[in-house]
Amino acid sequence: MNKKWLIVVAVAVVLLAMSIAQFLFPRQAVSPALPAATSTPEQIVGSETSFTVATTTVNIVKRPATNPLPIAGGDVVASWDFIGAYTNNPELTAKADAEIKRLSNLLIAATSSAMILSVGIANQYELLGDGKKQYDFLIRAVREGGATSGLPWHNLGVLMERFGAYETARTAHEKAFEIQPIEQFENALADFNQEHPETP
Repeated sequence: MNKKWLIVVAVAVVLLAMSIAQFLFPRQAVSPALPAATSTPEQIVGSETSFTVATTTVNIVKRPATNPLPIAGGDVVASWDFIGAYTNNPELTAKADAEIKRLSNLLIAATSSAMILSVGIANQYELLGDGKKQYDFLIRAVREGGATSGLPWHNLGVLMERFGAYETARTAHEKAFEIQPIEQFENALADFNQEHPETP
């Protein structure tokens, strides 16, 4: 029984060592070279070894992303900076910077959580008092998941209200409630409309 146990342990150690070596010494994936076509399509019909390789060129055109919440006409943001909860506190600023870095690294590979990560980064910039970066990440959050979640829209409404861009804030609050008609967003919209009635 001891020999069997020793063999099982030895095999497990070898597999573990191979797994670790794979991560420590990665190799690039290489595709095999295809043989050059030496026959015409008519010659291929009766042959099992010859084939024709065709190449296609694909041009990828990057289009600039549109801003889902541009600043409304008449709204002006004089300065994007404000006093954040962490402003003038080096220890807390370093903490927020570290969290921004951590979330940004997660965001690079994110798929379904990209909206939440973008909101999280925006929240850190709010603590630092950097309204422009907060706005940029909230816009990214809207692009990533603003069609199904009112959260980034709501946060944009609060931010734009802070800067006195009331028509832009109104649009954001309305969109948050339209996308996700929950009590929190309904109350936020009602409070906003009470404090900033629409001008005819």
